[in-house]
Amino acid sequence: MTTPQVETLTELKLTPEIKKLINEAYVPNDFPIIMAHVDEQGRPGASYRGSVIAFSDTQIGVWARHADGATVKAIEKNPNVTLVYREPSPDHGRSRAVITFRGRARVDGSEAARRGVYDNMPQRERDADPEMLGVAIIVDLESVEGFMPGYRLQMKR
Repeated sequence: MTTPQVETLTELKLTPEIKKLINEAYVPNDFPIIMAHVDEQGRPGASYRGSVIAFSDTQIGVWARHADGATVKAIEKNPNVTLVYREPSPDHGRSRAVITFRGRARVDGSEAARRGVYDNMPQRERDADPEMLGVAIIVDLESVEGFMPGYRLQMKR
């Protein structure tokens, strides 16, 4: 049995395939992305996020429904975050893709960022904040590591 060729991607640039995985993680695939941060007391915290989108070639956008929530407070003190995507394989019980995104998060109050994240996240996430009271979090990526069909990811800034 021959091992399929795997290309290693090292340039920090989200490919169309990676963007599709991010943008379709929650809807239609029901694989929410986990976002981890360090809270105000220096403890790790994590939450499942259905509002994650590929914001640009080097940024991820996340909608936080609560502008004064734990994630927003945490990134004000320590902007370092990690987001993890995992796609299980229905055939083998193993992962088809596992991608870890690391970067520096910030709340972006500009109308372009707010509309860009809010309008592009899944409808059921918009329905959870119909008055658009939340905030846009932009993660400036520093690394993307892991694997997906056909690719090994070792992207770093």
